[in-house]
Amino acid sequence: MNKEDKKDKTKGFNKVLVIFASLLLLTGIGVLVRHLIFTNQYVTTNDAQIDQYVTPIASRIAGFIKEVRFEENQYVHRGDTLLIIDASEYQTKVDMANAELQSSERNAEVLSKTADAAANSISVQKARLEAAKVSVWQTQQDYNRFKNLFEAEAATRQQYDNAKAAYDIALAQLHAITEEYNSAQLNSSKEKANELPARANINIKKAAKTNAQLFLSYTVVTAPYDGFVGKRTIQPGQFVKEGQTLANVISEEKWINANFRETQLENLSEGTVVTIQVDAFPKLSFKGKIHSFSPASGSKFSVIPQDNATGNFVKIEQRIPIKIVFDPKQDLKKLRAGMNVVIHATHQS
Repeated sequence: MNKEDKKDKTKGFNKVLVIFASLLLLTGIGVLVRHLIFTNQYVTTNDAQIDQYVTPIASRIAGFIKEVRFEENQYVHRGDTLLIIDASEYQTKVDMANAELQSSERNAEVLSKTADAAANSISVQKARLEAAKVSVWQTQQDYNRFKNLFEAEAATRQQYDNAKAAYDIALAQLHAITEEYNSAQLNSSKEKANELPARANINIKKAAKTNAQLFLSYTVVTAPYDGFVGKRTIQPGQFVKEGQTLANVISEEKWINANFRETQLENLSEGTVVTIQVDAFPKLSFKGKIHSFSPASGSKFSVIPQDNATGNFVKIEQRIPIKIVFDPKQDLKKLRAGMNVVIHATHQS
């Protein structure tokens, strides 16, 4: 190979190298321009996760699990029975409460009849009292008449004594009947006083029965809303305590908690349209909008908030949680709570 061939080969290589470098430079410029355009059009964060309501289903009573009616990750409807706790003890308490209520009702009924009888006795004694008053008036009139006649020697001593005796007997009967009438009134008041606590006791027993029935109803644990049941950690025969978590139900409603830098907030507002890319499904994208802004930065909700008053202040850019909701009529079945997503929010000028 002569020098001219080598020279031509070198020129050709240099030409290819220049073309490649030019293409590489143009590509870099294109990527940079595209990035700048994208940056001006969108506000982006990858600090975002899908969220759903996760409701712990806790036992409201203690007891042994009789039956479990769900499997892990099963879809359930609101009101579906998830599990049943042995109800023997609670059914017995309902039966006892019902028996005590019936006993109280019978006792109140007896006292009520006694009070009615006492009230009727007052009516009888009042009628006797009125009759006794009439008898006293009549015998008094006879006594006064025979007294005047006797003094005028127009009546015998026997007639006078008989009239006086009749009058004295009528007075004695009036006194006795008055005592009986007063006693009947006192007895009626006493019986009514006995009836009132008995009636109140019925209400107490009714409340006790209602409470026992309520605890009996707690033996059947149902789903609070439509959703999926999480991990199953309980088995039939297992003893559970009051307040113990039995399962978790995850709602179908999905949204996103996105954390934007505080310097990005000036370009965002409620209603801002966003594009959502899910790390687990890079080929899929979803649409949504900003629902609301957190009233404080994420650090303020931490267990131990940062204290900058100690003299060791280091300025750290804060992130503000923002709730993003999905647009309706999108297939969100594949999405799960906790999945990482990237948010591209339309730049607000």
